[in-house]
Amino acid sequence: MMCSDLVLDAETILTLYCRRTRIETLFDALKNTMGAFRFHFWSRYLPRHSRRPTANRHLKAPQAQHLPTVVACWQAMETFVLCACIATGLLQLFSLKYHEGLWKQQVLYLRTRSRELPSENTVRQILAPLLARQLLRSPPKAFWWRINAAVNGDEDDDRQT
Repeated sequence: MMCSDLVLDAETILTLYCRRTRIETLFDALKNTMGAFRFHFWSRYLPRHSRRPTANRHLKAPQAQHLPTVVACWQAMETFVLCACIATGLLQLFSLKYHEGLWKQQVLYLRTRSRELPSENTVRQILAPLLARQLLRSPPKAFWWRINAAVNGDEDDDRQT
């Protein structure tokens, strides 16, 4: 095992290397199940990146007047990924706590049930239609309708039904 940090002892290096598979599994779930890296928070003031990496000495800082826009854009990207991480954790929690009920709700084709606990993707496929149905059935004053009104600019709309 090789390491560029000469201060770490061999046991720490091996421990960190063994955690690599957990991290890669999490990134796979974030990328493929949650779509955590499919954000579209772009700004023309963000520095352009090439597909071919270049040396760091060629990097340019954004101009001072564009700095708040760039910071807000980066903040939006990080918040989007953070929300996807939280959602992934919730899917894992649902899988651990409610796996029997989730398997009973499973209606999509699953080639082989390979384990007792459903994967994040299976839980997402089960919960997505249930959550959408529940949101549409919610009462007029529920949080969902308030969020929807705020997003659409109808904050004064009390949705009387």
